[in-house]
Amino acid sequence: MDENRFCDKYLDENYFHYVIEYRGDFQEKVDKLDYVCGVAITDTLGVVAVQEKDLPKLRQEVPEIIFVEARSVYTLQDIDPSNVDNINSVKINPYLNLTGKGILVGMIDSGINYLNEEFIREDDTSRIISIWDQNMISEKSDFKYGFVYNNEKINEAIKVYKSGGDPYSIVNTKDEIDHGTKMAGIIGARGYNGKMQGIAKDCDFLVVKLLQSPNYKKLLKDNNLPEVPVYSNAEVLSAIEFLRESAKELQRPLIIFIGVGSQEGSHDGYNITARFISSLASREGIIFVSGTGNLGDAEGHASNFIKNVGEVDTVELSVSKNMKSLEFYVWVQKPDEMSISVIDPAGEDTGFYNPKIYSIERKDFYLLNTQLEIRGYNPENFTGHQIFILNFNNIKNGVWKIRLRGDYITRGRYDIWLPDKKLLPEGTKFLKVDPYTTLTIPSTARSVVTVAYYNSNNNSIVASSGRGYNSNYLINPDLAVGGINILTTSGTDNKIVAVSGSSPATAIVTGAVCLLAQWQFADIKYSGLYSTKIRSLLIYSATRERNYVYPNEDLGYGKLNLLDVFTILGGRYRGKEEYIEYFVGKLFVRYPIN
Repeated sequence: MDENRFCDKYLDENYFHYVIEYRGDFQEKVDKLDYVCGVAITDTLGVVAVQEKDLPKLRQEVPEIIFVEARSVYTLQDIDPSNVDNINSVKINPYLNLTGKGILVGMIDSGINYLNEEFIREDDTSRIISIWDQNMISEKSDFKYGFVYNNEKINEAIKVYKSGGDPYSIVNTKDEIDHGTKMAGIIGARGYNGKMQGIAKDCDFLVVKLLQSPNYKKLLKDNNLPEVPVYSNAEVLSAIEFLRESAKELQRPLIIFIGVGSQEGSHDGYNITARFISSLASREGIIFVSGTGNLGDAEGHASNFIKNVGEVDTVELSVSKNMKSLEFYVWVQKPDEMSISVIDPAGEDTGFYNPKIYSIERKDFYLLNTQLEIRGYNPENFTGHQIFILNFNNIKNGVWKIRLRGDYITRGRYDIWLPDKKLLPEGTKFLKVDPYTTLTIPSTARSVVTVAYYNSNNNSIVASSGRGYNSNYLINPDLAVGGINILTTSGTDNKIVAVSGSSPATAIVTGAVCLLAQWQFADIKYSGLYSTKIRSLLIYSATRERNYVYPNEDLGYGKLNLLDVFTILGGRYRGKEEYIEYFVGKLFVRYPIN
């Protein structure tokens, strides 16, 4: 990426960002075109910024592009964290002495307020190794978009700030949303003010401030919705590769916290972004932690089974009067095939449509003056599923009907997910909903530590927590953690605030994984830091209550119990009925059961 020139098309609201798969010299070809910007992320994956109308021309002129992933919109996934689920019992153990030292935490979020004292050491040097602000406009950048500030520059800015100068003249990046700062505080605040401390107080940070999608922001405006942070899968994928390259250069273990999620995708772990994450998670020294999101009660998922050829099922979608444009996906699980029709609130019907390979069908609803484009993929490249992408323009309020007819049926499952509820006017929802398989992508990816949340104050399930399983019945989430009223730091003035939701829960587990990583890697007590191994330890040690069957869609395999992870690592066994006895390294430990 470092040889690429800056391109302002990434910041233009009329340009869409796509993740692409390529073969051959994609970069050389795309650099010669004036209507597109492109960057190779890996040897096979890249990102392009292009107007939608020019996408067919791009694919024709650059045959090296073999696949373009459908766009996905990502949104943020919003007690003292150390006091959650036995974490403090591990932190205060003098024989373990685990603080996250030597471990890198990669933050994919809204950035970080680097002037916050929680991320500055006692000697006034920063624990932030680098910040890639994807939003920056700079001709000096080595990237197509954004700018990277290294630790030296951040330290210089801190020094200027403490002497009364302007730090932003040196490192011009802020976390205006404050989400990334809060999550970083849960993971690793050093305890500056004495009122709270993060879980891994000595970890270091690699930070990516995601570029807010200009095009998605335009869609929010068009739908008369308040502005909320919106990102594309292209920027998330680029961020992951940046963090991987940075950690590789530093030769240090990396725990990646993903603070965003999307409802748009197959939810089976096989879309292009999920596959990329899974491939990296299989390598030594890199672990991903992702939350299930906050859409368990959002009324944005419809699913059912068509059992026979010729059978028709109808999904009713209520559309708010404030809605102007709407796009969503209908997924039919391979190898099944279905036809689709859409009926507007006035009763006008498109008739049934069944795509072959790739095709586009356009329909004008004349009575309502609404335009519909249906793009069909059969099969879709990466998942093999049949997909319908429904794109409504000037959509009218009322109840719309999506009808699916079985053409070839083995199991007959279909799924429809609406965008995140933050991106929809109130009242836009399915009339018959399926609250399961509402976990957000990339928590559906294989080998990712997937986190749901519950209310630890009353030990109850929280309805908004995204639920499993994956659409192909792969068991997710892995585990749950308390995610209500978690204390953390905020802003540049180091104030303490309470946060709740999927992101705080994910941050707690990220911090816990940092401690495990220090134990297994940095301290060289155990060899081999692999995501699968960490997941297995967390799952095996989870607390399982008698009134639940495990695994389940709400809590996975149980609730986080970090203390029991180290019990297992130490070779736990029962010596007597009234005691549990085990070794931690060479230290023999015995404590009463009751």
